[in-house]
Amino acid sequence: MDLGLTGKTALVVGGGRGIGRATVRLLAQEGAHVAVFSRTASEVDDAAAEVRAIGRKAFAASVDVLDRPKFHAAFDAAQSALGAPSVLVWCVAPFWKPTRLQHLPDEELDQLLATDLSAALVACRRALDGMLELQFGRLVLVGSLVSQVGIAGGTAYAAAKAGLEGAVRALSVDYARRGITANVVSPGFTASERLEQRLAGDPEQREKLVRHTTRRALVTPAEVAEAIVFLCSTRAAAITGTVLEVTAGAHLNTLW
Repeated sequence: MDLGLTGKTALVVGGGRGIGRATVRLLAQEGAHVAVFSRTASEVDDAAAEVRAIGRKAFAASVDVLDRPKFHAAFDAAQSALGAPSVLVWCVAPFWKPTRLQHLPDEELDQLLATDLSAALVACRRALDGMLELQFGRLVLVGSLVSQVGIAGGTAYAAAKAGLEGAVRALSVDYARRGITANVVSPGFTASERLEQRLAGDPEQREKLVRHTTRRALVTPAEVAEAIVFLCSTRAAAITGTVLEVTAGAHLNTLW
């Protein structure tokens, strides 16, 4: 099935590893040129090299999304190199430690909300100008199951991810008639390198997470990327303002 992405420019923020890296790979395989932003230079360079090996153009930038001047400079450079992105995938996944709100320092609260929510809106704002000129745009923000299912010590993280869901609904109202869609993909616990590192030496905790899925297997980064890239495609023109759960059934919170 042709997804209509050949020749389009995509920007994946948080594309160095995990879900973001899988998304970069799949976008390139579907014909898109890809700009990759992430904090770790070696990871974005590797991701860009993979895009080029597939036969597409790539741009790589090591960027901390909280450094607004550097983010804007990187966006300008990516746009000069590849053209205005008509696809934006926000896949930033900062490390956070479960902490009850009463014990969460102001600076940690502010940083988490700024990274997971405010910076995403800044990226959308930058991308919208080019999308409006093109009369085509796809905004896909990666949320989390924790915005719907309570998790101990996750108040701030859940609030930020829920904010993304509200944002895409409002963006859909504002821009749907201009050919721009906005959606959230909400993964469950994903068998990424980061999660496997957290669970190393704790098979009981891993099994507990597996039992929370209806298929008794964790989601993989590649499976989440499939959903993201479909929403980036011309085939998904009628899907906007939606939260797509890719959880292997964990969002059902089933007792069975």
